[in-house]
Amino acid sequence: MVSYLLYVIAATLIKLCPRKSATRFAAAIAFIFYSFRSRIRKNIQRNFAALGRTDAKTFVVFRNFSRSVADFLKLTAGRREQLVRLCRIRGLENLDEALEKGNGAILFCPHLGPWELAGAYLASLGYRIHTVALEHPSAGVTRFFSERRRSWGIMDYSIGECIGKLIQALRNGDVIVLLIDRNFTGNGMTVNFLGNTVTLPDGHIILSMRTAAPLLPCCCYYDENGSIQAIVDPAVVPSLESAPPHEVGQACIERIEAYIRAHPEQWFAFDHLWPE
Repeated sequence: MVSYLLYVIAATLIKLCPRKSATRFAAAIAFIFYSFRSRIRKNIQRNFAALGRTDAKTFVVFRNFSRSVADFLKLTAGRREQLVRLCRIRGLENLDEALEKGNGAILFCPHLGPWELAGAYLASLGYRIHTVALEHPSAGVTRFFSERRRSWGIMDYSIGECIGKLIQALRNGDVIVLLIDRNFTGNGMTVNFLGNTVTLPDGHIILSMRTAAPLLPCCCYYDENGSIQAIVDPAVVPSLESAPPHEVGQACIERIEAYIRAHPEQWFAFDHLWPE
């Protein structure tokens, strides 16, 4: 209940102030978390090491994440003009081409940049968006996030109920968005990721096999002006029709590796990913 109330209060306060002020406030909160969350600092350092970026500053990741949370809380339902001012997206023709095949489309991406707002922008353009959301320890916080997404036109499902819902969405010709660089269940596919052998989610592969929906890599990030840039790239090749699932899964991971290497300070993978 306390966590839920803190989110409600933060959302109320952030809506009342300009975006620049909200970003500064978020940066102050980020410094507090940075000071007390040594485990997360260590995990970010391990991420940078895997990327060969030992010169990168850990606090920048905290600051960028806090900015994405502030933008998430500031965005109100139905405010398409907010998204138009903030967001730019390239590659929509790739998504439209995929949807023309009639099997829906699966967008996969890393936990990079303000992905919640990029999804909201897609929904504001008329795309029917579905995703999977991790349940928070507080049921109130889970409900808070879910209600906000749905007010923007994004349907989200828990891990336990998602497969059937997502298959039906693809059969309806809708768009699925999945983040595939963090494993919350312990199951999945063993792949080479940034030079390490790790187990990562394979739900995007399973859904594509069952529905013939194409797999398209995507990402979003803040540019130097604080605007949100989103990219939808062409579908992965080879496809599941011409290659084993593991080969396609590895190809997907290599696509998101490129995004992470381009914007390492906006990669929000705070869990322990790497083998000792």
